[in-house]
Amino acid sequence: MSSAATTSTATTSAATTSTTPARQRGHVLPLRPVAPRSATDDRMPSAGAPGAAGDAERVRALETEVAQLRTAMASRAVIEQAKGVLMLLTGCGEQAAFDLMAHISSHTHRKVRDVAHVLTASASGRTGLPDDVRAILRDACPPSVPLH
Repeated sequence: MSSAATTSTATTSAATTSTTPARQRGHVLPLRPVAPRSATDDRMPSAGAPGAAGDAERVRALETEVAQLRTAMASRAVIEQAKGVLMLLTGCGEQAAFDLMAHISSHTHRKVRDVAHVLTASASGRTGLPDDVRAILRDACPPSVPLH
């Protein structure tokens, strides 16, 4: 094989690997080629709208996204703590604890993060469990000694 053919094959395989799907957590994510930006290009890309109005819209969208990500990060910690509480109470695994929180969430019409707050506050002794959450937990993991 000639060196020109080898170079052509290597270039072709490098080009195809940058656009092939990547696996992450069991999902196939398509990779999109990204155009390189110059070192002097400090402008934010607009969302298809020309001028300052498009930039302002893009800034608002990014600010909203940042606020949502901050809320998600704050919720993540309390959800992990609540999973730990449920794992201690029930002897279940991490996924089963999350599934139980999701079950409580759907049956009490609360967000998972709100269920997590209730569980951690109760575990720390700050508040008691609401009756509806207590009933679901009792059904999910009945006490070994009957309550009187």
